Amino acid sequence: MSLISLPQELVDMIFTEDFRISDLANVRLLSRDHNARFKGYLWDRTQVFKSVRTILSPERINKLIAAATGSEILPYLQHLTVHTTYWYTTRGHRDEKIDPQVVPLLAKAFSTLTALKTVEVEVENGTNAVIFWKPTIDAIIASGNTTIETIKGPNAAIQMSKFKSLATAKLLRGYKTTFCNLKTLEIRTSCQIENSAATAQFWSVIAAMGAKLEDLTVENTRVSFRDDPTPDNSNSYQPKNFELPELKRLKLVDVAVTSNDLKALLGNSNGIEAIDLIECRMPNEKNDWFEVLRYLRSERFPRLSSLYLVMSACYDETSYDLPELSIEGDWTTQDCSVILPSGKPEKYIFEKNLWTELGKHKKANNFWDSITNNKWKSKQTTRWKRRRIIEEEWKLSMRQFGHPDYIDDDDPWVQSVNDNYQEQLDLLAAEEDD
Repeated sequence: MSLISLPQELVDMIFTEDFRISDLANVRLLSRDHNARFKGYLWDRTQVFKSVRTILSPERINKLIAAATGSEILPYLQHLTVHTTYWYTTRGHRDEKIDPQVVPLLAKAFSTLTALKTVEVEVENGTNAVIFWKPTIDAIIASGNTTIETIKGPNAAIQMSKFKSLATAKLLRGYKTTFCNLKTLEIRTSCQIENSAATAQFWSVIAAMGAKLEDLTVENTRVSFRDDPTPDNSNSYQPKNFELPELKRLKLVDVAVTSNDLKALLGNSNGIEAIDLIECRMPNEKNDWFEVLRYLRSERFPRLSSLYLVMSACYDETSYDLPELSIEGDWTTQDCSVILPSGKPEKYIFEKNLWTELGKHKKANNFWDSITNNKWKSKQTTRWKRRRIIEEEWKLSMRQFGHPDYIDDDDPWVQSVNDNYQEQLDLLAAEEDD
């Protein structure tokens, strides 16, 4: 009796009993009817073995190597997730070091996983992320595995100062050789007091890994919203001759950049398709963003079909606020959505042709006046930013009293801080609109 004629329940029982992937493939090769009937079983089996997780301990990595070596699942295993060890996350051993056997063993694992495409480092917030990131990257380099196309950084951000140990000359050479096929990089960073030297080391790592990079996401967080980073003498945070020649999609969140940096990120690629810049820090907010927008128009970027800019980030400047710009489609013809805060639940929303507006205005102030209908300096618009400053200052003041869960609200000093906070909010609420 043919397999095709058997009831579905019986076929399910047969295929779950020690049938290997190669056996399933042979059944599909019997005829077109067999292939049509049973290709779903092969798909289900291969998808199960597409991803694997491990922690950075010799025991677990040895198990991974043993399971993968000589296995017929190797052609299907494409995604490896490295996550924190049990003792690290539950016992609070923040200063523990990874076992020295981990890197050579993980390198052996990467050498074994010949079809691997994606590596993800999964580290919880509050963890010293570089402890897990660096051994993983070191092991990939040591393995000589050049198949990696996607790297996703830890949720727990890597401190910008830690990139000094990640940007040595030896490692930079290794990045260039090993990640020659890397297409997607997602990484999270953090900084307390940003300086141009640390940021340049970070961008040198990105450049070394970026020869074929198409999709770059960098999400940064800051301890202090008043961190006003200062670029180097060449008005840049990046090393000289920085370029990502194959870049198509760029997303930066709260990253310190200059107009020169963005020109280097975008200007060496003819294939830019999407730009997503959210609250990035610019030395001179209104003038620098205007320069970047004019640069986009001068270079045209014919493949650009998605533009999203949230340009308000320099919180010390409260005399104006910049809008959020959003365009989907051909940005040379499609209207742009211009959104400004209003100090109320409703926002100002305008529709403007960004391409035309940039062609009409040569000065920054005139341009911002035009696309916001003169609202960017109004009390309503700046109220949102001023409220945010008051809230951040209140949070900083409350830190002196310890953890929020243990603050005594009846303490006279705490009451004084809260009263002052509320008084400032009341003054804002009482302002008359322009």
